[in-house]
Amino acid sequence: MVKRPKVIRKWTLARRFVQWGILFIFLTPLFFVKVESDNFFFGSLASSSFFGITLTDPFAALQILFASREISFVYLGGALLIFLFYLFVRGRVFCSWICPLNTLLELTDKIRNFFKLPDQHFERQHKKYYALAVLLLSFFIGVPVFELISPIGFTMRNLLFTFGIGLWLIVAIVLFELFISKRGWCRYFCPLGGFYQSIGKVGTFQVKFNHDLCVGCTKCRSVCFADPDILEPAINRENEYVRAGDCSLCGACVDNCPFGALKITVREKPGVINHFHKINFEKKYPFNR
Repeated sequence: MVKRPKVIRKWTLARRFVQWGILFIFLTPLFFVKVESDNFFFGSLASSSFFGITLTDPFAALQILFASREISFVYLGGALLIFLFYLFVRGRVFCSWICPLNTLLELTDKIRNFFKLPDQHFERQHKKYYALAVLLLSFFIGVPVFELISPIGFTMRNLLFTFGIGLWLIVAIVLFELFISKRGWCRYFCPLGGFYQSIGKVGTFQVKFNHDLCVGCTKCRSVCFADPDILEPAINRENEYVRAGDCSLCGACVDNCPFGALKITVREKPGVINHFHKINFEKKYPFNR
């Protein structure tokens, strides 16, 4: 009989630290209103200044580029820094570690799990096409579309200033995730999540299964933030690694495995090389994208 090791949810604790740390940083204007913004920090998740360095969300920068049809090297330079970071780590790490809306929706998860509410599934691959649609729409109407209606941006503005019309969009998403689809916005509809999913495969870090310890209890499936299907090849012993671009490295599967069979580690090959090496594998498992 396999002995169950004591489970320490270190990745969840680390994520909580980062999540609340990010919120504190973005809320600093409330506490240091007399401090010059260039001296420390000012801005939002879309675009901000950190010690005078402009940082821009890559998806926001692309929307601005498509909408204005002009190249702003200030925005693109800041976006490149962020893009390279997520490309190196893993694209959707933004979703589970940084996004303030996700922090709120994790509470919604706990409520729906407590009451065992029904769950409806949608096609999670479509959010990549929603991201493309946002860029095309930005090009044709001349405004960065998602930045105008982003519930992520509304969350930050409601925290910083006052509750506005964007609050109702956040409430709608919470109710949708609570009563209709678990992680529905994040898994199936968020264009920003779709953008980061598209670069998620080439990250340096990934979840690895130890099949000698795994007993197939599928506890990892029940806690997966992205989509339980992305774990199937590893659970079925077809592969040691979770290769899907949708994996956000939230660490929930690692922390909740009762046998310590999972860990977050550096992938066995450099991201880009490994991405092309596994083309045949992904043809066999098309959902593992």
